[in-house]
Amino acid sequence: MKKITSALLCVVLMLSLACPALAVGQVPEVETAAAYLKELGILAGDQNGDLRLNDGLTRAHLATILTRLQGNPDHVQAEQAYYISQCQFSDVPEWARLYVGYCYANGLMAGYGGGVFGADDGVTPQAACTVVLRYLDLPEVTWDYSTACQTALELGLVTPEATAKAEISRGDLAVLLYRALGNTGPELPEGNAGAGSLSRNEDGSINPPADGSQYVPQVGDVIRCDDGTNYTITDVSRWDKSMFSSGPIGSLPEPTCDWSLLPQPELPDMEVRRYQNETGDHLRVRNLYETRRMLYTLYNAIGDNPATWENGAPKLNAKGVFPVYINLSIADGLSYQMFWPWREREIIDLFNSVPPGTYSMQAWDVYKDGVFSHTEYQIHVI
Repeated sequence: MKKITSALLCVVLMLSLACPALAVGQVPEVETAAAYLKELGILAGDQNGDLRLNDGLTRAHLATILTRLQGNPDHVQAEQAYYISQCQFSDVPEWARLYVGYCYANGLMAGYGGGVFGADDGVTPQAACTVVLRYLDLPEVTWDYSTACQTALELGLVTPEATAKAEISRGDLAVLLYRALGNTGPELPEGNAGAGSLSRNEDGSINPPADGSQYVPQVGDVIRCDDGTNYTITDVSRWDKSMFSSGPIGSLPEPTCDWSLLPQPELPDMEVRRYQNETGDHLRVRNLYETRRMLYTLYNAIGDNPATWENGAPKLNAKGVFPVYINLSIADGLSYQMFWPWREREIIDLFNSVPPGTYSMQAWDVYKDGVFSHTEYQIHVI
């Protein structure tokens, strides 16, 4: 026993001596994060280029960084009069009004009430985690201001040391944003629009998620199109507010049968189609999240129909084959039924009228001249 203990002590001693040598060659995450954000133009230094990572930051500085993070620079400058007008707070200095107005207009930051923003106040961990969680837009995660730090910790976005502080430093924020942009790979819940699925190009343009995650467009978003051009979104007032809808759609359907027993079609490639004609500048973005909604609704319709579901399993035909085939795209040139806004009965009633068959379906976000029009649901049955 003594020999074993002595051997273990030797190993521990050797490792303890080796650790400083290893640490010398390692770059702290805060420096890596800061360099990454500086390269993207999100974090800027002082007149000497010093990023001052140990310094605190004010809420006005936070608004500036968030605007660089989310906003396309050309759009922000082109619409600066509008965003400045959105800053109705009496305590925001002139240089920061553009950035505070942008964050306020896009729901990233709010004031204290009474026309006060707290521009010179330090940024608390709760405030920092709140704005980053708002930026990520995680529909499957329930949180509020009081639980923002704990939620960010659970997602691996923030360090425990940062959440224990009264106010965070510029370096703490750099690490938080670096992780939120997917660089340390925190595992976010399925169906979110986190940074692991929504990517940005060097010019700040957005590549919509190709993994079935939800993307909620914001005014100022610049979408990279399949033809290599960029398309700027200027109006999203009709998102979840169509004149034909009763309100936001809500979360994706929950299983009412065992979906794993049904066909598992692959999601198609993301497509962003732009075309211009005499009627305007048009954009159609394949919405894979809403395509999943169509698929899951069809799954439940299959499970609810005695012609296709029996004794807790798919009902096979006389040849021992399940008679429902599913595709998550529709070939160009095929006719299809189309509807909007979302109504699950459109799929359920159609399926119940002709249960066996091949179902091809897809969803597209439709824009004209930068204005979001609607999400279009298409289905083809043979």
